[in-house]
Amino acid sequence: MKRIFMILSACVSLSIIAQPSITSTSMPKAGDTLRYSTASPTSLPSNYQTGGANMSWDFSSMTPLTQTLNNYYGASKTPYGFYFFGQIGQKTADTIGAGPITLTNVYSFYTNSSKVFKAEGIGYQYSGFPLASMYKDDDEIYQFPLNYGDVDTSTFNFKFSIPGDLFALVQSGTRVNNADGWGAVKTPFGEYKDVLRLKTIVDQIDTFTSQFGKFPIPRKTVIYRWLSTSERIPVMEIQGTIAAQTGKFTPTQVRYRDGFIAKLTSDDIEENSLKLFPNPGNGVVVISGLKPGEKWVMRDVLGKEMSLIRLGDAGFDSGNLLAGIYYVLVGERVLTFCKK
Repeated sequence: MKRIFMILSACVSLSIIAQPSITSTSMPKAGDTLRYSTASPTSLPSNYQTGGANMSWDFSSMTPLTQTLNNYYGASKTPYGFYFFGQIGQKTADTIGAGPITLTNVYSFYTNSSKVFKAEGIGYQYSGFPLASMYKDDDEIYQFPLNYGDVDTSTFNFKFSIPGDLFALVQSGTRVNNADGWGAVKTPFGEYKDVLRLKTIVDQIDTFTSQFGKFPIPRKTVIYRWLSTSERIPVMEIQGTIAAQTGKFTPTQVRYRDGFIAKLTSDDIEENSLKLFPNPGNGVVVISGLKPGEKWVMRDVLGKEMSLIRLGDAGFDSGNLLAGIYYVLVGERVLTFCKK
């Protein structure tokens, strides 16, 4: 009887050990250079939304479309060390916007502690001057330790404005994290047997203010992340939107930890700078980061090319599009656009 009890105890212990615990050591740190590949949202396995214990998710058949290199710096190594002290800075874009609302050299800043990994603000240059916008209520992206079955809820509030009140954006809402699964995941990069699956629901309102008025845009985003104790970014991540009327989830972005692929990454900086603004949108949209003369085309989720009112070479009017997800193809790069 004693021997049977010892065997059962060992099995229980192994089961507990098999469940990974995510801590601050699994988050990015200053000096990290971490690479993602993106894939099509139409190539996902059938069980990607399923959580539970001792799960197995297989994304290994996905084909990489583009790559992005994420660099993290100590705040003092960025142009915005005067505003941020001890935080981690990540360059997120070379250029955002167009015309009088053009931001350059854009960084996001985070704090990583034993209790939380949170976003605290952004740094940017406007008309050549380094400026910063801070969160009034920091966005707690992860709370530690993070174990299977944990659920946490937090709020956030961020205001960004151009000097002179030409433009302002307020983002406020609620983030709910649910560690709803653990097990093993396969990607084209490799297999991880120590992952915790985190389902995040971000319910927020983006309020744009300009001389034309105030435009609140509610949006609900769901993010599925597979976090490994052996990596400092999610090894797999799926992001999408929830339709207000039907509650249906539509994946819009798929990315995973990867190694260098030469044919996809001729210039990491240029790929990082290619953005759509605003996104989601319902009107004029600007494509920033295009090279002179670079061509682009928009397609729907079925691959059909869309007829658009083009505003020069780097913009379009989305007013004639139905609400939904579209893809802007620039060479081999793919941008996802959400029409509100």
